[in-house]
Amino acid sequence: MFKRPCPGDDEDDILKMQEEFFREKSKNQNMQPAAQVTNLRRTELKRVTTSETGARKQSKYAESKGLNYKRSNVESGSALLGDVLEKNTKESEHNDDDDKVYFPKIQPSVLGDIVEKNVDESIDFVFNPMPAHGFPAVMKRTDHTTERKDKTKGIKVSENSNMEIDELCTTSASNQTTNLVKNFPTRSYILSSSDANNIHDENLKTLTTLSEKEILEEQQKLLSSLDPKLIQFLKSKREHALNNTKDNKQIAYSPPVHNIVNDDNMDTSESFNDSEVDNTDAHWENDVLSHPDVNTWLHFDSLEKDKLEWIKGIVESRKIKPDEPYEARFDFKGYLLPYTMEYTEKTKTLFHHGEEPHRPGYTLLELFELSRSAVTQQRVMALNTIAGVLEYYMAGTYKDIIDIPLTKIFFILRFAIDENKTIILEPALKGMRNLLYNRIDEASLDALLGFEEGTRQPCLENDKSEIEELESKESELNDFHLAEIDLIAAAVRSDIIQRLFYILDTIRPSFNCVQYCLQIFIRLIRDSDEIAMKIVQTEHLMSMIIQNFIPASSLSFAFVPQIVYKGKPILAALKFLRILSLQSRDVGEVLVNKYGIIRPLFEYISSGVDGTYGLRIQIEAYCIVSNLLQFNLAIEDAMSLSPIIVTSLYKHVKGSDVFIKASVVSATHAAVVIQLVNNLLNCNSVYLENFKHQVYPLLKEGVQKWFAQLSCSDAYTCGHLRLLSSALDCCVTILLHERVPLKFLSDALKEFIISKGFKEILKNVVPCSNLLSGIENKDLHFIKNLRTLGTSVIDSAQKVLPVLNVVSPIPFLVALLNVLRVMEDKELSTNIVKQFHIYLKNVESKAPSLCDNWFTRMEVYFLFSVIKIAVLNDIDMNDDILYAVSNKLCYILRIDKKYELEFLFNAVVFNKKWFAAERLFNLMSLSNTDSCTKVLPSIINIKRCYRKVINFNYRAIGPSIVLRKWQEPILPRDWIYLPILMLYSRSQEADLKMKTEPTELHPYGKAVSQELDEKDSMIACSLGWILLNEQCYSDLLNDIDLTDRFCRIMCVFLCDNSLFLNADIKDLLHKCTQVLFKKNEGFNFDKELTGLNNFQDFYTQFLEQFQSVSYGDATFAACVLVPIAQKHNVKWRKLLWSEYAGCLRALDCPEDSLCYEMKDYLYPEETDESLLKSYGQALSTNLLRPDTVAYRIARHHFESFKNRNNVRNDE
Repeated sequence: MFKRPCPGDDEDDILKMQEEFFREKSKNQNMQPAAQVTNLRRTELKRVTTSETGARKQSKYAESKGLNYKRSNVESGSALLGDVLEKNTKESEHNDDDDKVYFPKIQPSVLGDIVEKNVDESIDFVFNPMPAHGFPAVMKRTDHTTERKDKTKGIKVSENSNMEIDELCTTSASNQTTNLVKNFPTRSYILSSSDANNIHDENLKTLTTLSEKEILEEQQKLLSSLDPKLIQFLKSKREHALNNTKDNKQIAYSPPVHNIVNDDNMDTSESFNDSEVDNTDAHWENDVLSHPDVNTWLHFDSLEKDKLEWIKGIVESRKIKPDEPYEARFDFKGYLLPYTMEYTEKTKTLFHHGEEPHRPGYTLLELFELSRSAVTQQRVMALNTIAGVLEYYMAGTYKDIIDIPLTKIFFILRFAIDENKTIILEPALKGMRNLLYNRIDEASLDALLGFEEGTRQPCLENDKSEIEELESKESELNDFHLAEIDLIAAAVRSDIIQRLFYILDTIRPSFNCVQYCLQIFIRLIRDSDEIAMKIVQTEHLMSMIIQNFIPASSLSFAFVPQIVYKGKPILAALKFLRILSLQSRDVGEVLVNKYGIIRPLFEYISSGVDGTYGLRIQIEAYCIVSNLLQFNLAIEDAMSLSPIIVTSLYKHVKGSDVFIKASVVSATHAAVVIQLVNNLLNCNSVYLENFKHQVYPLLKEGVQKWFAQLSCSDAYTCGHLRLLSSALDCCVTILLHERVPLKFLSDALKEFIISKGFKEILKNVVPCSNLLSGIENKDLHFIKNLRTLGTSVIDSAQKVLPVLNVVSPIPFLVALLNVLRVMEDKELSTNIVKQFHIYLKNVESKAPSLCDNWFTRMEVYFLFSVIKIAVLNDIDMNDDILYAVSNKLCYILRIDKKYELEFLFNAVVFNKKWFAAERLFNLMSLSNTDSCTKVLPSIINIKRCYRKVINFNYRAIGPSIVLRKWQEPILPRDWIYLPILMLYSRSQEADLKMKTEPTELHPYGKAVSQELDEKDSMIACSLGWILLNEQCYSDLLNDIDLTDRFCRIMCVFLCDNSLFLNADIKDLLHKCTQVLFKKNEGFNFDKELTGLNNFQDFYTQFLEQFQSVSYGDATFAACVLVPIAQKHNVKWRKLLWSEYAGCLRALDCPEDSLCYEMKDYLYPEETDESLLKSYGQALSTNLLRPDTVAYRIARHHFESFKNRNNVRNDE
C-alpha cells in the first residue's frame, strides 16, 4: 500500500513518494494502479438535422467540391473525441547552430496508414511559369459566361449567372452525359437517399438504349401492375418536389441574363418579370443583394437562406385592437414599450430577429435566456434590463398593466450573484436591490428624520402563518414555494448573508456594488428581530463592515466613488447601522460593547465636514447616538460630546434658517442635533446641570428666530419645518422636567397664529390629509410575498401619499399641538384648535381612508391631539362633530395607541355630556318601552363591558421604536358588536370542544351560573349600546353594510340556548331588529359578508338553532323569515321548506314584526316546481299550524300554482 499525498506534504515528500512508486513498479512489471481513467463522455452527439433522413445538411462548399463524407468518430456511436493517443515523438537531436529546416515526423499512431490513391486515368498538370513579380496576375470576373475545359472528361460546361437557392450546384460527369437526352429529368424526384444519383444514372442508361415505343410499353406495364394509390402518391411527391424547386429559385433583381448553354437538351436558366417577384423574399434586405454586380462577387453565385436569416428585413407590423393583449417588451432601461414604434437610428438597436422581429424590445422570457448566456455582454445587458424592469415595477409604474414573475426573477438574480466577475455582479446586485429594497419607501422614511415620528420604524415582516401551516403538513417546504410566500425568508434560506459577505470581503467590488449589498442588508434587518440578531451575531460580517465602511476617520474629504475600501465612511453603511440600532436594546448593547461603534461615531460628530456628503454622514451618526440613548445606552459617552453638541447647536442657531431657499440638508442636520439634545435632557445624568445652562438660552434664541422667519414666509417646505419641530419637541421635554412656564414660547406662538405663515400652513391641512384623500389600498402598489409601506400613488400628481407632500404641514402640527397640550394655556389652545374646524368637519362627514398606512399615524395622532385639547380645555366647538370624530378615531387608532383609546372612551364616547339632545330624541321616540331610561343610566356598565373586551390593562414595556403590528387596529370597524362576536366565537369553540372532548357540567353549578350572568350582562350592554348608536348615531354606521349588522344581531340567538328569552335582552333584540327592518331595502344575502365564510352556512346553523330552542319566540321567527321573502334567492326558501321543514311548526310572528310586508312574501307567485312540491307536502302532512305566517305563504303559492294549471288545462 503506497502512501497517498496529504494536504501538509511538501514537494520533497511528493518526490519521495514518486521514487518509491517507480521502485516498486520496476520490481513488479504487472503491477496495476489503484485507479484507472475511465472515459465517461457521452457516446452519442445529438445534432440538429435538416432533412427527413436525419443526415446533416452539407454546406455549399462541400457540395461544390463533391464531398460526401461521414463523420465516423462522431456519428457512428463512438466517443465524442475518440481515444486519446499519447504523442510518441522524440525531439530531433540537432545542434542549435544548425540552420536547416526540419519537418515534423509523421506518426502512424496519430494519422494512420498512408494509402496511395488509385487513379485510373493520368492527369496532366499544367504548370504555368511564375510571374516576374512573384504573385499571380490579378483578374476580374465578368458577367459573361466563361467556359472551362474539363481536363478529365473533355466536356465543355458553362456557368449560369442566375443565383440558385438551396439547389445542388454540381452534378456528376455521367449525369451530365445522360442529361443530353431530351425530356429526361435531370434528377430523381422520388428518391432522397445518398444513392439517388447513382440509381438515376443507371435508369437513364437503360432508357437511352430503348426507343420511344419501347419506353411507352414498359410504362404501361408498370402502371397496370402498380396500385393506383401508389401511383397517385408518386405523382404527388414529384409535384411537391417540383414546387419546392420552383419556390427556391432566386429572383434576379438585375435585368435577365440570357447566357444559356447552346444545347438543345438542357435549359438551366429562367427569366422573371417584375410581376413574378416571390413574395417570400419581399422582406429581405436588398441593400446588398440588389447590387447590379452581385453575380460577379466571390461566393455570391448561390444564396443560402438559412445563413442570411439575420439580415432579413422587418415585416410590417399588423394593427391590433385597443383591448387586445400582447406580450410585453422592454427597452434596455426596463421601460415598457408600445406594441410597435418607428424604426429610427435611436430605436434600431431594439429590433432583433426573435419571435416578433417587427416589434422593438425584449420580452421577459428572452431576458431570462440572455441572463444565462455564455456571452458576458449579453448577460450584462439582460441583467441591467431586468433591474430596470424591477425599478419601474416596484415604483408602481406597471400596476394593473402587467404582472411580473418576481419569484422567477429572484432566483435568476440569486444565481447571477454567485458570479465572481464584477461586470456581472453589479447589474445582478442592482436587480436584487431593486427587488428587495424599496427605494421610495426608504426615501419616505428618511424624509421624517428630525421629526418625532422619524424615531420610530415599521417592522416589515410578512405573515408567517401560511409557512407554519405548510411546514406542519409537509416535511420540507421547497425554495420556490417559500419564495412565493415570503421573498425575504427565501433569500435568507439561500445564504444570501454569507454570499454578500464574500462579495464585500473577498471580491471587494466597486462603490455601486458595495452600496447595493448594504441596502439589501438594510431590508433584511427591517424584516424581523431574528434576522437582525443573526446579522449582528455574524462577527466576521460586522467586523468587516465596520472596518471597511465605518472607519474612525475624518470627514474632511470630497466624495468620489473611489473612496470605497480607502478608509473612508460609506453613507449606506451608516444607515445600515442606524436601522440596526433601532431593533432592540440587546442589539444596541452588542454594537456598543462588542463592536465599539461609539469611537467612529464620535469621530464623525467631532470632525469638520467638507460638502453635503460629510453632513449626511454626521446626520446618520447623530441619529445612531440618539437611538442608543433611547435604550439608556452610552449615556456617559454621549455626555462627553456635550461641548461639541453645544457648539453645533450654536452654529445652527446663528446660521440655519427655515426660509424656503435655505439648505434642507442643513435644516435636517440642525434637527438631529436638537433631537440629540432632547434625548440627553431625558437622561438622568449628574452632569446635566452645566449642559442645561448652555443649551436653554440657545434653544430660546433659536425658537424665537425660527418662528419669526416662518411667520413672515410666503412659502415653506416640510423639510425646513423639521428644524422648528425638533425645537418644539425639546420645549416639551423642558416643560415636563422643569415645570416652569416658557413665556418666550407663548409670545412666539401668539404672534405666529395670526401671521400669514400660519395661514399658509392651514391651507394645506386638508389637501395633505391621508384620511380625507379618498385613496384606497387597491390604489396603492402592494406585493403579496414582499411587504411594503404603500407610499407610491402612481395615479396622483405627486406620485406619493398626500401626507408626504413637499408642503405637508402634518408633521409640524403634531409637534405644535404636543407643546400646546403641555403648556395648558386655554386661550392659546382655543385660538389654535378652532382653526381646524373645517378639517374636523371633513373628517366627520367622510369615510376615513388609508387608516392602516404607516404614514397616516402622524395624522391620526394630530387628530387625536386636536380632540384632546378641545375636550380638556372645554373649547366651545360643535359637540356633535367632536363626538363623531372621536367615535371614528376608536377604530382608526392602531394597536399601540391604547392610551389614546382609553382617553376617548372616558372623556367622549361613553360620556353622556357629549350626547346631543336632538339625537337622544330619536331614542325616546321608541314606543312600548322607555329605552332612554334604560340605556342612558347603564352607560357606565356599557363602558366597563367594552373595556373588559378590549383589555386596556395591557401596556408595552420599554420604548416602542420598531413597531411589529403597526397595521393592526385596536378595534374593528364594527366594534360596537364586539361583545356579541366574542361570545359567539366562544360558543362555537365550546361546541367544537364538546364534540371532540365531551365533559359533564352541573347545570346549576356556581361557575356556570356566574358565566351565564356575565353573558346576560355583556349581551344586554352590547344591545343597549347598539340600539343607542342605531337610533341616535345611525349616520356613523352607514359605512357598515346593513346585512352585516343584521347578521351580528342574529349571533345573539346563537350565543346561548336561552339568552334571548331574558326579558331585557328580548326587548332590546326586538327594538334592534325593528330598527334594521325599517331599512330592509339594503338586505342582500348573496354577496360576501364581512367576518363570515358564507351566509348559507350561517343560515343553516341559525335554522338548526331555531328548530332546537326557539320556543316560539317571535323575534327569532322574524329573523328566520327575512331571507325567504320573494325578492331574495330561492335557495333560502328551499333550505327552509325542504331540509329544515321541522322549523315550520313553530315559525310564526305578528305581521307587524315582519321585516317586509306580507305581500312581499306572497308575490310574485312562486314558479320553482321543487319548492311548490315542498309547499304541497307541508300542507298535506300537517307540518303547519293554521293561520300562521308560514301556512299563509305555503297555501297562497300552492293554490296559485293549481289555478294556473287549471287555466292551462281549460285552454
